[in-house]
Amino acid sequence: MEKAFWFNSWELEGHYTSFHRKDIHPYAIKHLPPFALEGKTVLVPLCGKSLDLLYFSRFAHQVIGVEIVEKAIIQFFEENQLAYRQIGSRFVSGNITILCRDFFYLNREDIGSFDLVYDRASLVALPEPMRMRYLQTLEWLSPVGTLYFLNTLEYAPILKTPPFSISPAEVASYFPNYVIDHVECPMLPDHGMVRKFNLTHLKEHGFMMRKLYDSPVLIDIDELMETAW
Repeated sequence: MEKAFWFNSWELEGHYTSFHRKDIHPYAIKHLPPFALEGKTVLVPLCGKSLDLLYFSRFAHQVIGVEIVEKAIIQFFEENQLAYRQIGSRFVSGNITILCRDFFYLNREDIGSFDLVYDRASLVALPEPMRMRYLQTLEWLSPVGTLYFLNTLEYAPILKTPPFSISPAEVASYFPNYVIDHVECPMLPDHGMVRKFNLTHLKEHGFMMRKLYDSPVLIDIDELMETAW
């Protein structure tokens, strides 16, 4: 998806932003309870105006979102009645900071240290070539020991538009240097996508993962920046 796709989606809204949930995802509450968040800094890539940010802010030390579309960031703060200040590309309210940046062009100094990556709708939003650049960027940014909660969908027939289908086997191939705990895999026959696209089935997976070591195949970050879009 080119950057224009996301800008257009937020401009048109309605079903174009159907990826935005109007509630906190139950997986976040179930698998990242308050005691697991205490003292942690949570990174939420491609965060949009996710209400999960509010949940994390109640219990975590700091929440860092990354979103390229400024309109979505402003809506997050205004719709949740949060006073905020803008410092360059940073929008800050209490312990929530959202960077209005292209995720592929971030460096470690932009993000700072973090303990947990929360990915509900980022990996599934990206076609495979861009997905690999996203994973490479996260690999470069994430220190050993980072926790990573990942939410994916798996369905058939496969669609050529987001959210893309990603199976547990694909997740294992994407994270060879992580220990992976497959914590959720319910079948959702009443999911809106099943009806809309006449799918034969749809599962919603949840994975709790921990980075054990840096990938032996390290990226050239300059090359990554040159080819990100």
